Amino acid sequence: MSVHVEAIRALAPADYLIIEKEHQLLEKFLRDLRDACACSKQEKLPDCSRCDHEMQTSCQGRLPSFLYYVIDLAAAHFDHEEAIMLRRPHVTEDYEYYRIHKLAHAEIMRKLNALVDECFASDREGNTAEIYIRFYEKLSSMFEEHDRSFDDPFILSTKT
Repeated sequence: MSVHVEAIRALAPADYLIIEKEHQLLEKFLRDLRDACACSKQEKLPDCSRCDHEMQTSCQGRLPSFLYYVIDLAAAHFDHEEAIMLRRPHVTEDYEYYRIHKLAHAEIMRKLNALVDECFASDREGNTAEIYIRFYEKLSSMFEEHDRSFDDPFILSTKT
């Protein structure tokens, strides 16, 4: 992530503030998601049956908020990122890298919506801690892959 952080600093000050704030929000979201359920922090497979009813209800009740919030957070971030890209002198909507990057955002949103739907379906029949763990792992992986494939190269290109 250090290459990404250094590359972000090369942006115009206003753009830097937007991206930095949103990346901090995404990182905080991921930490909160990872830590949301006491059972999901266990080293072995979580077992919600060891939690009392109130704790189970709290974990289950918070899950929809996490699922809906990340969709809004990611969509806003991608919109801002695309607007910043279009402010670059050589970037237009027809610019191939911009189109590919925008398509990657759309694909993440498609996968994210499918993942959220999967979590809601699993919540009716499964272990809430497992849902949190699975959602955290898949979401982290999606965002990290996007950073490596698109965000780092784009932000580094702002240095020239």
